[in-house]
Amino acid sequence: MPQLPRYHNTSGPGYIYADTDTYNYDASQAFNLSSYPVGRFATEFGFISMPSVYSWKQAIPEDQLSMSSDMVIHHNRHYPFGGPANATDRELSVLGLEEMTAAVQDWYPVPDIQNSVANFSAWCWTTQVFQAEYYTSELAFYRRGSGMPQRNLGSLYWQLEDLWAAPTWSSIEPDGRWKVLFYRAKDIFQPVIGHSFYNSTTGDLESWVMSDLWSPVSGTARLSWMDWSGKPLSGSNKPISKTIPFTVGAINSTRVFKTNLLSVYTDLDLSNSLLRVDISGDCVAPNESQKKAYAHTSFFHPESLGKAKIQDPEILVFHSAGGHNFRVEANGGVAAWVWLDHPLGVQGYFSDNGFWLTPGQSKNVQFTVKKDWTNGGWAEGVSVRSIWNNTLLN
Repeated sequence: MPQLPRYHNTSGPGYIYADTDTYNYDASQAFNLSSYPVGRFATEFGFISMPSVYSWKQAIPEDQLSMSSDMVIHHNRHYPFGGPANATDRELSVLGLEEMTAAVQDWYPVPDIQNSVANFSAWCWTTQVFQAEYYTSELAFYRRGSGMPQRNLGSLYWQLEDLWAAPTWSSIEPDGRWKVLFYRAKDIFQPVIGHSFYNSTTGDLESWVMSDLWSPVSGTARLSWMDWSGKPLSGSNKPISKTIPFTVGAINSTRVFKTNLLSVYTDLDLSNSLLRVDISGDCVAPNESQKKAYAHTSFFHPESLGKAKIQDPEILVFHSAGGHNFRVEANGGVAAWVWLDHPLGVQGYFSDNGFWLTPGQSKNVQFTVKKDWTNGGWAEGVSVRSIWNNTLLN
């Protein structure tokens, strides 16, 4: 297909434009793949999320820690497209915030915690989870495009960091704290990844392997189906786990699995089904003589987490005497979006965060300290949560 400049192009359908940028604030369409633009390079896209309660505490009084407080509304600068012409700045700000809160209501268990500050913290974090999941979906879509006719070879999301505490598109908060998005961007931009793409209208499900390496990669994709308790799906009309060999070309993508969840698996409870995809492969990188191994894990849930039959993952976290190394365990159900928070008084980042765990699985995480004003005491203040915590009332 011919490549043409995007702007002022009137040639009609059938052409793949050179670059794309899009902002869709209709949260109900966030994971509708047909709403993503097709092009050779994605130059800009995004959705706002709140900074953490820790950033807000540095900017506004505690009695303002609420999604509808005057100061939170004032700090917001995202106004909806096509807002009422006679609306005040405050009214436009509220409408902009409502686009963000609608995303939480559409896709996740809505926080309803009795403690107001804890409830505000849960809301802030859940807006970050939506932002991260939305960007992950879109980034994976663009990476899949490397094996499509458009040969999409890159994407840039908006934006990296913030200057002040406010609902924004950023992936790093003003004091350097990483949002959920930055950890997920770090994951989805790994050289070799697996990702599942689902059309909820038709029921079509595909799993793909994408590679940014300059040499072909060969390996296996392990597809593990389970329910929210972590038990393998069983029954005559349910998908079974399998291992599929693959080879993906240099800077390319390949489909490793395709099915239809609505017509093939008619007895499948979508609210109690999960697909875990484990990718392992190797290749000889340019200018190297030895093969290097690559691995990646992703999870797919056909129903929104707000409707899914999630169970208490019974998460435990342990840290070493020095406080820099942590081990996180899931001992109950599948843990979605496991999140470690470090308290005020220390600046740094975890080696991984916002990940998933299956029952009996543990993960070792390291915290890199940039500045510490607590003389090491910060480690005792590290907390852990997952989407399950949104269902708790106190």
